[in-house]
Amino acid sequence: MLLNFSVKNYRSFRDEVTLSLAASSERTHSKAIHRRGAARVLPVAVIYGANSSGKTNVLYALRQLNHVVKSSVKLNPSDPLDFEPFFLDENSQDQPTQFEIEILIADTRYRYGFEYNAERICREWLYAKQPKEREFNLFIRVGDEFEISAKRFPEGIGKEVATLPNRLFLSLVAQLRGTICQQIMEWFYRCNFLSGMQTDAYAGYSMQMFNQHLDGEEDAFNLFNRLNLGFNNLIVSKRDISGELDRIPSEFEPIRTRLKKRLNAKTWVEVHTTHTIYDRDGNPIGERTFNSDEMESEGTKKIIEMSGPLFAAIKAGGILIVDELDSKLHPLLTRDILRLFMDPESNPSGAQLIFTTHDTNLLNRNYLRRDQIWFTEKNAVSSTDLYSLAEFRDTPVGNSGCDPSLAREYIAGRYGAIPYFS
Repeated sequence: MLLNFSVKNYRSFRDEVTLSLAASSERTHSKAIHRRGAARVLPVAVIYGANSSGKTNVLYALRQLNHVVKSSVKLNPSDPLDFEPFFLDENSQDQPTQFEIEILIADTRYRYGFEYNAERICREWLYAKQPKEREFNLFIRVGDEFEISAKRFPEGIGKEVATLPNRLFLSLVAQLRGTICQQIMEWFYRCNFLSGMQTDAYAGYSMQMFNQHLDGEEDAFNLFNRLNLGFNNLIVSKRDISGELDRIPSEFEPIRTRLKKRLNAKTWVEVHTTHTIYDRDGNPIGERTFNSDEMESEGTKKIIEMSGPLFAAIKAGGILIVDELDSKLHPLLTRDILRLFMDPESNPSGAQLIFTTHDTNLLNRNYLRRDQIWFTEKNAVSSTDLYSLAEFRDTPVGNSGCDPSLAREYIAGRYGAIPYFS
């Protein structure tokens, strides 16, 4: 689980900012908090901000950290690193980008980070903290110099000589079957990044999930049923399409041959939804099946398309990171997705959801804690600030426990992070 993520000198971030999913002392929604030993971890973080304020860059920074870690071992010695510093400062482009995460694996906290520029990894570090112990370093790298703990990190001993300047030591040790590093790498592979505006890109992944879990189709439908999408059932079917290529006219034989070779023994997964048919008096008299891609609304298709990453996160305790989650969705549907992660019964694995949105209906204590709500705003030098609602003085709450003033005060500008028009 993710506890903290920090970024510095990347895109719109000049100075270091931190997104935290470590729960504060606030008492609301205490059942939603995941407890691992002394750690108290939030299942959801939502980010608000004006357009061009940098809220999407928070997610891009997380994605970039993930990309650098996973692609490091594939680099050739002369390959440049994907370096995107803050360009609106005369000094920042000459400084390295810095990423750091603090994650929880079993009962151990790991704090891992690195600094890099276009040519090399400048610094890299990994610390660990076990229950009732102080934090200790596993390795520290500065340039070509390494300090490795022989007692606590023997898997790294001797491997520093094989580490190229543009590669991460963590990724190399993981590739060489270092146990600790492999566990950390597995955490990165459980992170999924989605665009809420272009979910058709994930349809293939979701269909593959349905294809692999046809026997578990009921579990998938239970997930959709909680979201109340309006259909009665979700039907997944497979069919062999290679034989249908014979219908291609003979004059296109070269194309048909190539397609047959590529699609040999392949199956096509189709998803249909069933709806109730009623008589004139409103009595149910049967069901009708529709092709979901042709007949369902854009919002329903979006949920089906993103169901693969959503279902995988909930099942495996991963992290789902979504830009503009509310795009094409009714506010109540967005709220239901939020509840999937906030409800310990539907999220026993400790999955986490991080997303950006403009949906102010979620600014309500019935749905979120103050330490789960974050804002982005550009400062005087066009650098993005990232801060939590928990940093503001608390607003009195009525007897019902509901605080509808949060949305009103946000729109009024009390928390910043809104557009200003001249």
